[in-house]
Amino acid sequence: MVDTGFDGAVYANEDLALLLEGSSPIRKDYLYTVGEHEIECEVFGSKGYLIAPETARRVTGLASMDILVPTRVHELSREVIVGRRILNTLVIRLNGKTLDVL
Repeated sequence: MVDTGFDGAVYANEDLALLLEGSSPIRKDYLYTVGEHEIECEVFGSKGYLIAPETARRVTGLASMDILVPTRVHELSREVIVGRRILNTLVIRLNGKTLDVL
């Protein structure tokens, strides 16, 4: 899921949080939701790539990015949320019914 209001790179879902379990975070950070609800997160560093779903081959690199994992399980999402830090590295062109990511 894409959230243009989220400044970070990736907000982890349950599966990604399990994958990172046992890894060492690089720092802690806090997100604030509507109503000033505070979400404490562990931040992990990773390289990111866009891949072609048909071939599972890398299309383009996204450089290093932060993955934010909430420390409270009930604040994990079912979806991975991609924010502006990734979106700002892409050039997106809409052409009719297709989307080209360059």
